[in-house]
This record gives sequence, C-alpha cells and structure tokens, in this order.
Amino acid sequence: MRRVALIHVLIAVAALTMWASHAGAQQQVRMTVQQLFKSNHQIEVVAGTEVIWADPHFDRVWFPAGGGAPRVDRGPEGLHAVFPRPGTYRGSFTVVAGHGTYDVYELAVTVREASR
Repeated sequence: MRRVALIHVLIAVAALTMWASHAGAQQQVRMTVQQLFKSNHQIEVVAGTEVIWADPHFDRVWFPAGGGAPRVDRGPEGLHAVFPRPGTYRGSFTVVAGHGTYDVYELAVTVREASR
C-alpha cells in the first residue's frame, strides 16, 4: 500500500513540475516584414510573449515612451521585446527599402490574457 501511495505522490510531483515549467515558459513570435504586411501591421499575442522582428529589413521598431510598452532591444536574432501585460500597444517600424531609403509604418501589438 505504501508503494502505491508513493507512486501516486511521484506522479503528482512530476505532473506539477511539468505544469509549472510550462506555465512559466515564455512564448516567442517571430515576424518577418512580409508577415507583418500580410497581417496589416497587427500582431496578437498572449501576455509574456517575446516578439522578435527577425528580418534584416527591419531597421527600427519603437513604441512611444510612457505608454507602458516594453523597450525594444537589438539582439543576434533581430529586434525583440517581451510584452508582459495585456493591452494594445501602438508603435512604428521602419523598413530598409534599398538605396538608403527607409519607409515608416504604424504597428499595433495586442496582448491578451494568457489562458490557464
């Protein structure tokens, strides 16, 4: 009987560990310029998602200061930001259009509550 109870406890601990690691896992959404244009410059993610603008044609991505939007940083995979809270964040991005020209476009990231 003790052995059965121990097995049940071990299974419960393993399940809880898997759930906890999944619940805290950060999602990533990778966007190319073409994908962003196809989505009408709209990105929808759940809270805690890291958006990576992973295309060398993105020159800059930014959001106005004071709006609660995260800071956009440049990394080896491209520009990236983590969106921890629900809301709609409106910003802009520039695309390198060749010959040193840059086109500026509006952008909206809608963050919804993560389902549990």
